[in-house]
Amino acid sequence: MVRNIIIMSLVFLIMDCDSFNQKNEQAAQVFVDSLTNVIKPLNKAASLAYWEATASGQDEYYARYANTALELATVYSNPEDFKKLKNFHALNLKNQLLARQIEILFYRYLSKQIDTTLLRQITELQTNVEARFNKFRGKIDRREVTGNDIKEILVSSNDLKLRQKAWEASKQVAPLVEADMLTLARLRNQAAQKLGFENYQQMALITDEQDPAEIDRIFRELEAATREPFMKDKAEIDAILAARFEIKPEELRPWHYSDPFFQDPPAISEVNLDKYYENHDVVKIAQKFYAGIGLDVSGILAKSDLYERPGKYPHAYCTDIDREGDVRVMGNVRNNEDWMATTLHELGHAVFSANIDRQLPYFLREEAHLFTTEAIAMFFEKLSKNPTWMRAMLDLNADEEAEIGKTTTRMLRIQKLVFARWALVMYNFEKALYENPEQDLNALWWDLVEKYQMLKRPEDRNQPDWAAKIHICSYPVYYHNYQLGELLVAQLAKSIARDQGCADVTKISYVNNTQLGNFLKTNIFAVGRKYRWDEMIVRATGEKLTAKYFVEQL
Repeated sequence: MVRNIIIMSLVFLIMDCDSFNQKNEQAAQVFVDSLTNVIKPLNKAASLAYWEATASGQDEYYARYANTALELATVYSNPEDFKKLKNFHALNLKNQLLARQIEILFYRYLSKQIDTTLLRQITELQTNVEARFNKFRGKIDRREVTGNDIKEILVSSNDLKLRQKAWEASKQVAPLVEADMLTLARLRNQAAQKLGFENYQQMALITDEQDPAEIDRIFRELEAATREPFMKDKAEIDAILAARFEIKPEELRPWHYSDPFFQDPPAISEVNLDKYYENHDVVKIAQKFYAGIGLDVSGILAKSDLYERPGKYPHAYCTDIDREGDVRVMGNVRNNEDWMATTLHELGHAVFSANIDRQLPYFLREEAHLFTTEAIAMFFEKLSKNPTWMRAMLDLNADEEAEIGKTTTRMLRIQKLVFARWALVMYNFEKALYENPEQDLNALWWDLVEKYQMLKRPEDRNQPDWAAKIHICSYPVYYHNYQLGELLVAQLAKSIARDQGCADVTKISYVNNTQLGNFLKTNIFAVGRKYRWDEMIVRATGEKLTAKYFVEQL
């Protein structure tokens, strides 16, 4: 009798618990649905306003974007909604899709739990600085030049005075935005500290589901692993450039390299890849390639804005307007290797967004993490220098393929090393910036450039050259994700090679191979943000994110 009473009591207790859990899950679902109804249209409005602003350069659209972004930020700053999210986040919800949405929203709201006046200041100032960046054009001898013009001079000109002027033109925006970028850093820190974080960099990592100590460890290991090979390769680069410009290697300065920030290596061989692309339409090549692997981009390109004009955003980006299929690319395409790479890169972002499972809840229709979509973009970008891919896509002959192959393997290796060292500059600069924005940032910038990139700073230069990098304004504490993406590229390549039955990543079949597209759609794209990025990587590749394949493939 007593035993039966105990059993019945336990049954009723379990039923009560199940009923309690069910009510919690129902309440959480209703709450998430209500947030979806508010946030979804605002996200779309902000994306459209930003698209029109960058396409036109008109202040009207930048103002509209700022207002919409502020309205969206205000939604995320709602303390009552955050309190509800915090309570739901503490529960052990059985519905995993619902629990994942709550987790994502909890961190998103957490980063915005600041005073609305402060939030408005940050949003409006960032938008204002970004608008000035996008509309600014440097001048060489009073003549306006675009980013493409500067890059062409640094790639091809042997006129040392002109090269220096072009490099300086790439930095002319910095003094105009320096004060506001410093103010922005202070405001971001103020917001983070009010939420209990040490500074904005720490907050940005944690609320983006990244452990600051783990990111530090990865970058320390990266620095140690790349130091010696980079020193060796840079010595070879410097010897070639010194001979080209008829100066001593110790006389080389930043304008002797082909990128204003030395984030890409200069051409160090006589193989000029631009000549293979100059008589081709790089957009059509990209479209044909993606179609061949089962990833149709024709609808994406039809909505995109791909060519230069005055006032337009001078770089490139991809945007998913509504998470329902309206994916677009902004670009300034020219028929050269650099823009072949950029077009493949941005369309890599685009096919990721376009192939996320639309049956997933709205808040899960994103990439697992920003660096995972960067990895896909970089994976495809590298094909612009792949001799086998170039032969197939450009109808080259065997001799041309062999000529390209002599140097591109080494070129890609050097490119990885050069970018890794540049990423170390950006990561360590932003870390130090938010730890102490009052220090001498001009000197800090060049200290880091000399340490990691091993470039010599110009004599007697005391300019805010750091402020010429738009990412510090518009995409704060983001740049390290590009390098994490490189690590994932190497790991994905290994997994794709195994999927295709080959041990060597150089034997991967890229052209007209739907198996490649299917692997990515199934394992990476379709799952969206269903899992945390670290779990997604284990599911897709069989192991945690590691640097070992990146180092192996160097």
